[in-house]
This record gives sequence, C-alpha cells and structure tokens, in this order.
Amino acid sequence: MPKVSIVYYSKTGNTHKLAELVAEGCQEVSGVEVEMIRLPEFDMQAVLEADGLAIGSPDYFSYMAGYVKTFFDEALAHKEKLSSKPYVAFGTHEGGARVLENLERLSQAIGLKQAAPGIMCQGAPGPDDIEPSRCLGRTLATAAAE
Repeated sequence: MPKVSIVYYSKTGNTHKLAELVAEGCQEVSGVEVEMIRLPEFDMQAVLEADGLAIGSPDYFSYMAGYVKTFFDEALAHKEKLSSKPYVAFGTHEGGARVLENLERLSQAIGLKQAAPGIMCQGAPGPDDIEPSRCLGRTLATAAAE
C-alpha cells in the first residue's frame, strides 16, 4: 500500500489545519495510507518508508520554522533513500509568503521531485483554500502510488 507522510510544524494551528486539508486530499486516492508527522517529533525511518512527502511550515521572516530546517538537515544524510520520491510543499503566512521558495529548494536539494507547485494561505485556511489544498494532496498521493 502506498504511503504519504505529511511532515510539518505548526505553532498557532494554522499550518496544522492546512496539513489536515492536504491529508484529506491524499485520502481521496484509493489505497493510499497517510501519516501525519508533526515536528519536532519524527521517526526518520517512517519518513524513509514513505512513497511521497508533503512538507509544511509557517513563514517566519520569509523562512521556514527551525524544526523544519532541522528535519531537512537530518534528511540530507539519507539523500540516496529519498531521491526521486514525489513531494509537495505548503505553508501559512501573515504577509511574508516566501517560505515556499525555501521548502522547495531544500526538498530538491535532498533529491525529492516536485509533484505539483506548493500552496500558501494567509492565516488559517479559509473556504477558498479547501479545494486547492485537497487537490495538492490528491496530486501527491497519485504520484506516490505510481
């Protein structure tokens, strides 16, 4: 059974809500298992066993949360096992909206392959963010199942 891991950090709950929407989209693809991994706690072995990754962070001064950066630092040591796995990125912001650039750059640096352009939402996800977030999850899950 294909597995998608959603790796994210959320302090206020906004990024967590967005992660849940991405997970809902993943679950719409038949036969795909979804695991939510809320940083800072994570098991690298579980990440390595995933067939696809969604990586999310709030935007802190146009950069990702420190826990997400630490995740990438640890993932770099496993680059060969992550190579070519599909990924998507997502983030929340209060006006900066540049964290996606960093998430995507580091994801590609560890060998992941982008399944779809990432998404951002300002503050908590609203009604207009629901379908794009779920679509992102469906796209990732479909790529992971192939």
